[in-house]
Amino acid sequence: MKKLIALVILIVLTSLIAVSCMPKSMEIATSLEMSEDLREEDCEIFVNSQQEANTIEDWGVLYLFEANDLYGFKDIDGEIIIEPQYYFAHDFSEGLAFVWGVEGREDQTGFIDLTGNLVIPLPTAHTAGDFSEGFAHVSVREWYFDYEQTFIHGLLGPYIFINRAGENVFSQEFLNADSFRHGFSRVLLWNGRVAFIDTTGENAFGMEFKDARDFADGYAKVTLLDGTRTHIDRLGNILDMGDWLLIEG
Repeated sequence: MKKLIALVILIVLTSLIAVSCMPKSMEIATSLEMSEDLREEDCEIFVNSQQEANTIEDWGVLYLFEANDLYGFKDIDGEIIIEPQYYFAHDFSEGLAFVWGVEGREDQTGFIDLTGNLVIPLPTAHTAGDFSEGFAHVSVREWYFDYEQTFIHGLLGPYIFINRAGENVFSQEFLNADSFRHGFSRVLLWNGRVAFIDTTGENAFGMEFKDARDFADGYAKVTLLDGTRTHIDRLGNILDMGDWLLIEG
């Protein structure tokens, strides 16, 4: 009986979160008010989980596996969908996966779809990030740098951003870059400073930083050019939030 009561409570709470997170324009939302105890982050977690579920439903899921030092993909039942044939491969993200072709088939380097077709050929690519929010950052040529310049030591760039058509969307290169999250990508500029770009490739806040972390819970840790450690919100406002360790990420 206790288990049954707990199950009923869980179902009711889940229903309340789902209804509270629905747009106000929806008919059902006009007859219900959001609970005062429901936090904004609860809504965000629920919406994100729903979006992830929709993504999986839309694109399907394949799982990376290795056999004889080559990589391929299986479905959820363990059936081989794409034979192991790549020196290296990433997991699928937004229906595409980055792969390196084997010897004699280097022209197969790039992004493949769920059927194994090479839909974005990148024969000179050295590394790439996964697709996120419609973009992927890719290093497409060899380069050399001065090891004395410690701010670029060990990086694999320079990087460009491509869209799902394989086009260089921003027409500029970055020393390093992260995947887009919540509409922003953290990039390392050629002057050694860090910035956040938006989906147009522009400096989202018109600011450069000595260092920065990705956004977490709506805020990002940043170190200003004068060495001050602080936080910014998603509008680029500098916030006095005390200890830099306040927010994880």
